[in-house]
Amino acid sequence: MQRILGFAALALCVTLACSSNDASSPAAGTGSVAGTGGIGGATGDSGVDLCQATFTWLQKDAYKETAGRSSPLWPPHTTTTLDITCDGTVVRSAFRENHGTLPGEKDKNGDVFLVPVGKIELSGPRAELDALANAYEACECGTKFLSMDALSDTVVQQLVAELSAYVTAHLTCTGPDDAAALVKKLQAGDIEGVLVALPNCTWDSGSDFSGGFDAALKAVVAASEKLSDYHVCNNDAALQASLVDAYRKGTGVSSCDTNSPLCQGPMWFYNPSPP
Repeated sequence: MQRILGFAALALCVTLACSSNDASSPAAGTGSVAGTGGIGGATGDSGVDLCQATFTWLQKDAYKETAGRSSPLWPPHTTTTLDITCDGTVVRSAFRENHGTLPGEKDKNGDVFLVPVGKIELSGPRAELDALANAYEACECGTKFLSMDALSDTVVQQLVAELSAYVTAHLTCTGPDDAAALVKKLQAGDIEGVLVALPNCTWDSGSDFSGGFDAALKAVVAASEKLSDYHVCNNDAALQASLVDAYRKGTGVSSCDTNSPLCQGPMWFYNPSPP
């Protein structure tokens, strides 16, 4: 697992919003695959055997060592899966862990880290769905993945300092923790404490935390443009979803546009909206 123990949790959002408890793993994985060719799905008017496919978004709280998704106020890690079913039998399963958590991986309590947060369902000829799965397995952003290997420690520390100052200046928190105390909790990695405090915090712009955090990042990044050529796991997941949804809408099977706007700049917060 990639970890950044010496930086604030803000730095974790900036550098590893999509990492969890994972060891290095391949960019994509594939489950068992049945033979190609028609496998008795429902038959449409054209006489072509149809199968079904389900694309699923799976998420967990970024950085946390426990399973599940606790709040939209905290950045997620997003993994995706694509399963093809013909005549009631799953004939192909594929996944993209997007630099993070593998499907089915469990935390120290034995709970599965990733929870489903939405899905896209579609149907088509087996050959087309196989082609879609092939494209999906190769689908990731062409920009650089943001990790400790991608940016120098000095750049990360500078970015965290600037972001911390922005949060302190523009966020107001009521209750036991003011904005400065919230930043200290972030710096200490006290994620549970942060999640308790966040509902009592508002930005001077009136945005909720995620919207204001995005604005803060844009304000900091605009001056340096150091992150403009990077993406995180959520960008990959959004790109994969767009590929599958395009087929669902009838555009046919295509490859991912690795230069898509979805890939330009880290997508820290991601709450999928199934069609």
